[in-house]
Parts: sequence; C-alpha cells; structure tokens
Amino acid sequence: MTKTVLASCVAMVLLVGCKPGETPAVETPPAADAAQAPAEAPATPTPAPEATPVAPAVTVFDINRIPVSDKPQPAWPYVALPAGYHFGNKDLAAQSKDLARVPLWTGGQLLWLEGKTFSDSIRSDDGKTFSKFEVRKNLQQAIEALGGVRISERSYDETVYEANEKALSDFRQEFDRIRDAYWYDADADTYVIRHADKAIWVVVHARNDDGGIMVAEGPLPPPAK
Repeated sequence: MTKTVLASCVAMVLLVGCKPGETPAVETPPAADAAQAPAEAPATPTPAPEATPVAPAVTVFDINRIPVSDKPQPAWPYVALPAGYHFGNKDLAAQSKDLARVPLWTGGQLLWLEGKTFSDSIRSDDGKTFSKFEVRKNLQQAIEALGGVRISERSYDETVYEANEKALSDFRQEFDRIRDAYWYDADADTYVIRHADKAIWVVVHARNDDGGIMVAEGPLPPPAK
C-alpha cells in the first residue's frame, strides 16, 4: 500500500514539474493580441513653416512702346478743360513750376520726373453740376487727340506707398491740388504724350464734386532693359 501511494506521488511530481513540498507555478496567460492592444495617441502634427512674403514683380515701363506724337502742341499747360469747367486758379503761371520733382505711376512702376509742372484743381462753373464721368471722358478725348496714351487708371497699392512714403508725403504737401491722386488705391488716370525729345505726362483725378490735374514735362525716361 505504501509503495502504491509513493508511486502515485512520484507520478504527480513528474506531471506538474515540481518537487515535493514546492508550490506549483501558476501559468502566465498569453499576451493580449496586437489587435486588442490599446491604440497609441496620434502624434501632434508639426505646423508647416510660414511662407516668406514675396515682393510683387515690378513691371518696367518701356517708353518705346508709346508711339511718337506728331500732333500740334497747344499752349502751356497743353490740356484744355471741357466746357462748363475751369481751373481753381485762373492765374496759370501761379500754378506752374519751372522745375520740380514729381512721381508718375505707370501701372507697375513708380517713376520720378524732374521737369516743368502745372497742377491745379478742377471746378464746375456756376449753375453747372460737376460730373466725374464727364470730366474724365472729355479729358481722355482731349489728351488722346494730342497723341497721348492712358497707361494707368488706378494709383499704386499700399505696399508701393509705404516703400516711398517720405518722398510721396513731401510731394503731396507741395502739390496739394492733386494730392488725392497719390493716395493708394485711388482713381487716377495717368497719360503720357511721347515726343522725339521729351515726354508730357498728365495725371487726372476726379471725385463726385471736384477734381485735380497735373501736367509734367521732362526728358524721356530710359528705355526698359
């Protein structure tokens, strides 16, 4: 009987892999399947670097694209106002300068001209209602009759203004009759009349009840490269 019990004990020891007097090891459960593992938190996306501002391309004005005018040239300041309108100062000489430095916006480039200038306000006669459309249309026809070409209908943007703020501010104080044409994003018609040896520029600004004009005469700008 004793031998039978001992044999049974040995068999149990062999089956469970332990020695008499030891506690059987507890089997560790298998690791959780990868599909059942908790998902990791998504990584925080790295913000894209800010784009470096790119300066707008400058469209260089080429005077050679403007045909040479062979039209007769009237008396200074060359441009006559339409019927029903007059300059603010009847003394044209008082509004003229033999030499001044003025800016001219070509639609893509700010040119500075040194030459003879005239500037004044545009007013309607008594009993005549000021018409912005009428003034612009009639002056366009008058300037084109002299061989002029309109190269811009708007002033420069804020970026151009800020880049030339000091010089433009000085000009606007001196030429106050045409100053509103030299604010940014303003209605302003710029014309050029090309002659063989010089260029005549005309800037027209018209509002609902008045306007301004500047005529500048000087050497031809250098041709575009």
